[in-house]
Amino acid sequence: MYQIVHGAAGLLIGSQTGNPWLAFILGLASHFILDAIPHDSIETKRWQDKGDYIKKIALEAMLDLLLFLLLMYGLIFFDKLNINMSVIAGIFGALLPDYIWGIAELFKIRCTLIEKYKTFHMGAHRIFHKTIYLPWYLVVPIQLGSLVMIILLYL
Repeated sequence: MYQIVHGAAGLLIGSQTGNPWLAFILGLASHFILDAIPHDSIETKRWQDKGDYIKKIALEAMLDLLLFLLLMYGLIFFDKLNINMSVIAGIFGALLPDYIWGIAELFKIRCTLIEKYKTFHMGAHRIFHKTIYLPWYLVVPIQLGSLVMIILLYL
């Protein structure tokens, strides 16, 4: 899933647990559970593979984070967001796995621990499906549907 979906899941988890440590752990677990849902676009993958992969991933991450921050702003604007340590911990736990991956790629960190982590993370993507890339006409409803469901559970 994209950051906006992972972040919203962390927000929901943190708002329900009331315990920052539990929120962080469940947020972390939610990341891998959500990644098991097929959600990656073949069109995005083709675009990433043409040119500077790292710059394109960074651009995607920044745009995705901007969408998540706009969601947070919208919740604040409509007085629907109660930020506390549990919410922050849930969001942090839910977003952390992709940032570990991204930082390792950006700085070309190669070590056994990182490689094992990447294998585990990609394994989560492949739990329910063999190929991890879908056409956009399937990806968009999966991402939006997941986001809407999480927000409705939160509200």
